[in-house]
Amino acid sequence: MALSDLDRKMVLEAIEEYDQLGRDAFLERYGYREARDYFVVHNGRRYDSKAIAGVAHRGVSGRPLRPSEFSGGAATVGRILGHLGFLVTRQRDASPAEVFLEKIRNLDTAVSNGRSKRHQPLTLLWALGRAARREKRLAPWDVSHTEISALIREFGLDGDRPNPEYPVLKLTHFELWTLPEHREPPRPSGSALLGWMRRNQPISGLREWVYDLVAENEAVRCQAIAYLLSTYFQDKDQNALLTRVGLGDVDNEPPPLPQHVRTPDRRPTTVRRIIRDNALSRLIKTLHDYTCQVCGTRLLLPQGKYAEGAHIRPLGSPHDGHDVAGNLLCLCPNDHVLFDQGAIIIKNDLTVIDRLTGAPRGTLRIIAGHDIDPQYLAYHRDMYRGAASLSPVL
Repeated sequence: MALSDLDRKMVLEAIEEYDQLGRDAFLERYGYREARDYFVVHNGRRYDSKAIAGVAHRGVSGRPLRPSEFSGGAATVGRILGHLGFLVTRQRDASPAEVFLEKIRNLDTAVSNGRSKRHQPLTLLWALGRAARREKRLAPWDVSHTEISALIREFGLDGDRPNPEYPVLKLTHFELWTLPEHREPPRPSGSALLGWMRRNQPISGLREWVYDLVAENEAVRCQAIAYLLSTYFQDKDQNALLTRVGLGDVDNEPPPLPQHVRTPDRRPTTVRRIIRDNALSRLIKTLHDYTCQVCGTRLLLPQGKYAEGAHIRPLGSPHDGHDVAGNLLCLCPNDHVLFDQGAIIIKNDLTVIDRLTGAPRGTLRIIAGHDIDPQYLAYHRDMYRGAASLSPVL
């Protein structure tokens, strides 16, 4: 019987024995050497992939395979364990998060008229939305096809055909996606695969280790989303896209102060400065862990962490700024007011300037996955160039 007859339960039983015996005793009992390249990752721990696969094979044939009876590596053990939902990596020191984000940064997307097609990014955003909402990891093909096709029509490049068959198979062979009932799906090229998908109607979704990672680790999920948005959707309403894939239905505005802590005997006033907190704003704040990019302050309220999403070029007329990640900052309330009123500006080298004194306040804090677009910084500076007064205009 072949390694391809392994199932997930057999592999988990081998991993459990490995944990009970320890690495050295497990390898010695079954005659395996320490792995040099390939490791299977489960619950944050790394295991010698060839030894695990060989021992798991006792569930198929009644006995473990000896090392000399099969070869390890990506084409054999890696492919089979990957199909069963496990992460197999050559990078012994790389975490699942690092492996996942590296794959996101290296998607092999098709190009049309010099622009990267968006089929794979949209398929991934759709799946990340499902994971964030804890929906089922695997979806029937009629559901996947209908929903991903609609996203391609709405957010894809002009003239793109809404064929989710191609990104699903591309991501499957890129080891982020799985069709669990089909161990040998066709390659993502040519027209024959359209017929194959129609005939087989496969259930599909993120690989199990990917789903678990992005469902449980909000920071990693947000890094992936931010990269996809900034790389493929600079000309789209990114907040609308996040809302469309189900990542914009949570309202994190802090509730009003309880009645007993409000100041009595004061006449109420209305402040005309509106703080918008949408899906994109929450994404940027999560990436920065609610830490101000100007002063480094991280406010903790009884309701949790608090910061504000500040548009560099304001939205709406007459400024017509875009709701994209490159036009957003994560700021504390004080620096948000100062920035909105032009008391501080930011140069293209990210130096923060106090316009009252002309002195630098430091360098804007940045984080991987959130790139500030210099065109918006230039627009903000131009708004206040030559202004005689810093008094607020409400």
